[in-house]
Amino acid sequence: MTEQTTGQQTQQETAQEQTGEERIDYNALDNTTGGRLIQAAFALAFTAVPDYVQSTPARVASWVGISAAFAGTVAAFNAFDEDPRNDLTARVDESSETASPARTWAVFAGGTALLIGGVRLSIAVQNKLAESLRRCGAKRPHTLLGLGAAALLFAGTELQARVNAS
Repeated sequence: MTEQTTGQQTQQETAQEQTGEERIDYNALDNTTGGRLIQAAFALAFTAVPDYVQSTPARVASWVGISAAFAGTVAAFNAFDEDPRNDLTARVDESSETASPARTWAVFAGGTALLIGGVRLSIAVQNKLAESLRRCGAKRPHTLLGLGAAALLFAGTELQARVNAS
């Protein structure tokens, strides 16, 4: 960022203003190859848990721990905002407050139900795929599924980044 002095006021130019590019996104987790690799590694770790943790409570604890670590990583990457034009207070003040508490709780309950149902479905599908891999001789089928998921996630996000960059 550069500074321009006009009289006694100092104005900062953003990267967009310096380059004329409006599509710049400041999220290093999504917009760097390293960040995309971090996301893929979390997907691998999350998917591989059943190969290394046998009891259900310990698996749940492992999944919660991995999810918390991922949430912490996302929070760390989003903890600062390099765009001085992004004023969240002004955006909150501009938004309308017409939603009722009942609607808010209904959306929350629906989202929670969808999350739980999606996780249960994902586990069932993953277990079926792992069982078929185990029948084919794989010793760590969930790890293989995790490697595949991580590779697909990385390839997809990398492709998206390259397409959007051009």
